[in-house]
Amino acid sequence: MPLIIRTSNDPSTRLVPDIHTTGHQAYLFATLAGIAWYNALELLVLCLSTFKHHRSKSIYFWSLLLASLSIIPQSLGYVLLFFCPDIGPYGPATLIVVGWCGMITGHSMVLWSRLHLVLHDYRILDWLLRLIVIDDILLQIPITVLLYGTVSFRSAHIADGYYIMERIQLVGFCVQETLLSGIYVWEAARLLLLRPGGRHHRILAQLVAINVLVLALDVAVVGIQYAGYYSVQVMFKPVAYSVKLKLEYTILGRLVSVVEGTKAQDILNTREFSMLPQSAESGRGGTGTLNVLGTYSQPSTGGSTSSGS
Repeated sequence: MPLIIRTSNDPSTRLVPDIHTTGHQAYLFATLAGIAWYNALELLVLCLSTFKHHRSKSIYFWSLLLASLSIIPQSLGYVLLFFCPDIGPYGPATLIVVGWCGMITGHSMVLWSRLHLVLHDYRILDWLLRLIVIDDILLQIPITVLLYGTVSFRSAHIADGYYIMERIQLVGFCVQETLLSGIYVWEAARLLLLRPGGRHHRILAQLVAINVLVLALDVAVVGIQYAGYYSVQVMFKPVAYSVKLKLEYTILGRLVSVVEGTKAQDILNTREFSMLPQSAESGRGGTGTLNVLGTYSQPSTGGSTSSGS
């Protein structure tokens, strides 16, 4: 997230990056910003074209839309900070904070909502949702306060506190996302290994490979930060998140087809071995079911199913 602040005895000291954006570094930052914006726009188009109907616009859709939109202001804030030094620090800082919070929280909610596809223990899902909320409160609020405190008071002590909190939140959210992805891979592996056929094993191999790549991106972001290249890290992070969000589409559709095919096969098997025809009353007393990607479905009395967000 946010910024490193340089302080001096000069009260006019402004908010600046930790390294000068000149020469090759300026080209690097501009390239990273361009890649992040391109991926964000592509994600928006892909998201809106994939979820065309209202019934399919679940928690997954809104989380993906929020995370994709937030990449743009987050990158724009750093571009203004690095390339337009005459602008006051509050505008870029606000863009960075708003974009960062939306990108981090949106991505975590994407990881959480897709767990409904493979995990049906709602106690674990509720616990993980509480974990996301608690982490947002404990990590996002303090660093936002420290950022604006550093901008307003230009205190070296506040700046040091901000820098420490920056590293803590970076590792904290990395661990959180790794946990969510790890549970997803574990449950998806259990699901796919139960299905016969080489196709499912190929999907499992792709799923594992993609999540290894996502983990490598997280480690790269943390490594760049701890190596001392702060400005490179803050410009690379939105690129990493945009790539991680695009990778969602690579495997999620195939896994959805496997799960929905499994449900259809289970229904056929149930009907095949049923000794008595189902009565109309059997569909009236049941409970609703949470479909893939967090869309809730209530049983209907007329044979049709209704879904909502």
